[in-house]
This record gives sequence, structure tokens and C-alpha cells, in this order.
Amino acid sequence: MKNYSKSNSFGLLLGFSGYTILVLLDSIIKKNLVQQYPVFEIIFYICLFSFIPILITLTIVGNWNRLLNNKVHIQILRGLLAIICGYLIVNSFKHHALIEIYPILFSTPLILTILSYFVLKEKVGALRWMAVILGFIGVLVVSRPGTIHFTLALLGLFLAALILAINVLIIRLLANSQSSIAFAFYGSVAGFVLSGIINYSNYVPITLPDLFILIFCGIIGGFGGLCISGASKILESSVFAPIQYVQLVVGFILGYLIFNDLPDRFEVIGSLIIVCSGLFIIYRENKLKIRPFLSDKSRIRDMFLRGH
Repeated sequence: MKNYSKSNSFGLLLGFSGYTILVLLDSIIKKNLVQQYPVFEIIFYICLFSFIPILITLTIVGNWNRLLNNKVHIQILRGLLAIICGYLIVNSFKHHALIEIYPILFSTPLILTILSYFVLKEKVGALRWMAVILGFIGVLVVSRPGTIHFTLALLGLFLAALILAINVLIIRLLANSQSSIAFAFYGSVAGFVLSGIINYSNYVPITLPDLFILIFCGIIGGFGGLCISGASKILESSVFAPIQYVQLVVGFILGYLIFNDLPDRFEVIGSLIIVCSGLFIIYRENKLKIRPFLSDKSRIRDMFLRGH
């Protein structure tokens, strides 16, 4: 029991650290890079330098056979989806505060519930349908379509949440035997190659100070993804899944400290509705023994890794 408690504590530390790192990464990109360079160029360099912590981890683990699998085409597809998702998220940094961005991304569990019903033919009870409806009401409160507050970037964030849900669906359908390090490695490979191709004719020379920033972003991005993967392997899904919402708290703090952004009443109310709906869905899925993640054997929860 004592070892289990220590393991749980370490898993929580990894989870909170990983999601905090991702918010820090977003803040650095928003403040220093997104207005100066094309989005795909930023993604290209971050994918490139994220290999550093991934390769170090593989070297320490010493089991390169984890990269050998017959699902490379699925990994590439996930990488393509992650590139599109990453573009939509990073592009939104140009126009919106972090506290506006994260609540909309957290509609992913709501969308996944709908896709699971129609694609996987899973039974969804009345309580979860009510949570989904309330969650989307929260999204409408945050984004306020029909007003000057609503932009194409916010619509893109909703599409990003849809892509995140599709990525999880792909995992559930086809990729239940892959290791977390394989997901991280092939995701970075696909992101690096595809963003390089897309950005080839639109390249903007990087200044030396910004190159150091991109190296730092790539390293912490890769490390943050590995922390989240590690937490997902240690913690039960009922404990792990809600940790993602720490991004709202950290996003609020960093948004205020770095950008002097404060949420208005619509963003606060909408965020609370979305978070409560998402947490209720997670609670019901765990109570009903529904796992929107990988198999128990691999124990990787990939719902909220955002392609890392």
C-alpha cells in the first residue's frame, strides 16, 4: 500500500508537471514567436527539437524495439491530424487569450462521447447526453457566436477539439498495442516531415535568440508529453483524466502574469459549465467501466496529449 501511494504521488507529480509545461510552452509561443513566424515553421522546429528528450528517454530505457510495430501508417495519420490540430491551436494565439482557448479545447470529451455513440455504437445514457448538451452550451457562452468576440480562430479551436477526439477514436479502433514512446516518436517524425513540406516555400529566417527559444520550446514540449504519458501509465484513468483541467488554472495565472489577461464573466461561466460537464462524463465513463483510451495492457491515456 505504501509503494502504491508513492507511485500515485509520483504519477500526480508527472501529470501536473506535464500539463503545466504545455501551458508554459503555449505562453512562450504566444509571447515570442507566433507574431513573427509562420505557424507551420514554429511547429517544424518544435517537432525537430522535441526529439531531444524522446531520444534521451529511449537511450535510458534501452529498448529501441518499442519503435518496431506494424501500425506506422496509423502513426503517420495521427501525425497529420496532430499537425492540423497544432496549427489551429497555435494560430489562435494570435487573436485570443489562453483563458479563452483552453475551455473550447476541453470540449474534446463531449465530442468523443458523440463519436463513440455513432461510430463505436456505444450506449450513451440520458445523463451523459445531458452533460454533452450542457457542455456545448458552455462552449457557446465562451465563444459567443454572432458577436465581435467570435472569430474564425475560435471556430478553428472547435475543429481542433474535433480532431483530438478523432485521434482518440483511431487509437480505440486500431492502435491498442502501441507504446507511449512510439506514439511520441512517430508523432514527432510525422509532424517534423509534414510541417517541413508545408512550410518549404514560406520559410522565414530564424534569428539566433529565437532559435534558442525554439530549442527550449521543443525540449520542454517533448518532456511535457513524456511526463503526461508517464502519468497515464501510473494513474488510474479516473485520477488521470481530470488532471488536464489544471491547464485552466495555470493558463489563468500565466495569462494574467505575462499578458495581463483577465477572463470576463462569460468566459468564467462558460468554463465552469464545460469543466463540470467534462468531469461528469469522465466520472460516468469510469463508473460504467468505459475507457476512451487504450487497452489495459498498455495503459496509455492519449486523449489530451495534443499530438505530443
